[in-house]
Amino acid sequence: MLDLFHSAWTVTYSVFIALFLFGITVFVHEFGHFIVARKNGLKVLTFSIGFGKAIWQWEKDDIVYKIGWIPFGGYVALPQLDPEGMERIQGGEPVKFPPVSPWKKIAVAVCGPVGNIVFAVVLAWIIFLGSDQPILEETNATVGLVDESSAAYAAGIRPGDMVVAVNGKSVGSWYDFMVESLLGETENNVELTLLASNATKTVQVEVADDVEKTGQIVKGVDQAIPCLIGIVTSGSPADRAGLLANDIITQFDGDPVIGWYHFVDAVQDAPLKEVPVVVERDGRNIPLFLTPEYNEEYERVMIGVSLGGFRVRPMDQLKSDASMITRVLKGLVTPDESGKVAKNLQGPVGILGMLMMAIKTGLWTTLGLIRLININLALLNLLPIPVLDGGHIVFALWEGITRRKVNAQVQAVLINLCAILLIGAMLLVTLNDIDRKFQFKKLFGSLISAQTEQVDEPAPIEKE
Repeated sequence: MLDLFHSAWTVTYSVFIALFLFGITVFVHEFGHFIVARKNGLKVLTFSIGFGKAIWQWEKDDIVYKIGWIPFGGYVALPQLDPEGMERIQGGEPVKFPPVSPWKKIAVAVCGPVGNIVFAVVLAWIIFLGSDQPILEETNATVGLVDESSAAYAAGIRPGDMVVAVNGKSVGSWYDFMVESLLGETENNVELTLLASNATKTVQVEVADDVEKTGQIVKGVDQAIPCLIGIVTSGSPADRAGLLANDIITQFDGDPVIGWYHFVDAVQDAPLKEVPVVVERDGRNIPLFLTPEYNEEYERVMIGVSLGGFRVRPMDQLKSDASMITRVLKGLVTPDESGKVAKNLQGPVGILGMLMMAIKTGLWTTLGLIRLININLALLNLLPIPVLDGGHIVFALWEGITRRKVNAQVQAVLINLCAILLIGAMLLVTLNDIDRKFQFKKLFGSLISAQTEQVDEPAPIEKE
């Protein structure tokens, strides 16, 4: 009974915190519209976080501030941004307000997304400054480990190979490799172009169907994660050898270390005698000698270290977020990819679920996901669709350039039609979320983790 109560409390707490964090994102967006509208003398009728009937409401200076029962969004009611006659077309009483220049309309529309971008920048800096971990330099799509019993090994993929293209499309990172493989698969197969020993080779491989569980886009293949030491167990072989937290192991037993997984394999194959190790520490290469030990309890060779985490520069965090979102948008309008992307989109329920998962993982993962959601909200709202901020910008630009307003009836029809289509799409995505029962498909389940990952607390000791 106590376990049931605890589980119910945990879920309730996670839902509340997730809604609160999403509400902050909505508030930042709507506050951007609100503050610029007020500064430019526009009439504001309502500032609402959420839709529907008000849970809480307060009125001051003829402005209604409220929180609605439906938490997935918000709005600032600005009648001067509505097309002239819209109220009459929609059945309401026409109300006349002073005209607003198109440039002020653009400023109001733009500052909602700008608010989200500024908030995302602040979050990126908080994540960056919240840790003293080493900075992760820009990496490429280098293979760190290949299971010798896998089809990938039989196809010719080896540790140290660099993936430079998937189905002919260039990739610059492991994330790009994951995206292009998931979107470009044909009957679960993709063609990889690899760079090995200054020569290229092309192989056909099968895309894994359980990426969200294994983290492997191709079965038996893992990326080259820099071999950074997180924790050194006191009294362990690593401790006696002089290894320290934040050392990066670059050589082991005379061979270059390609990545963490490659290093773990090398330790297992190492002789149980003193072997030379080279670590990078404070920009210097330091030679050490390490004697691995076999542990009978765990039945494996151990040295007593865990994998450490890296910090990502704020601009690299934001570039990664923007790259992910724009690639998904591109996939939606690409005939061969649109079905796969649409099938894996996350609606409000899915976003709530991801936030709940992030909250359980830790602070930095949660902040990273909120950062990503803010960049996503900013970019989506700038799309030139009539019901979105981008649509208002297009209408205002037309008015500013031609000195003529878009026909009010045409504008009203476009806005209402796009609103209906958008609501319909949101309902379909939400039904898809519910159907998945929060089991996120391979596209976003793995990619979101890749984009928001940050060490929240020391990792458990790795038993090599």
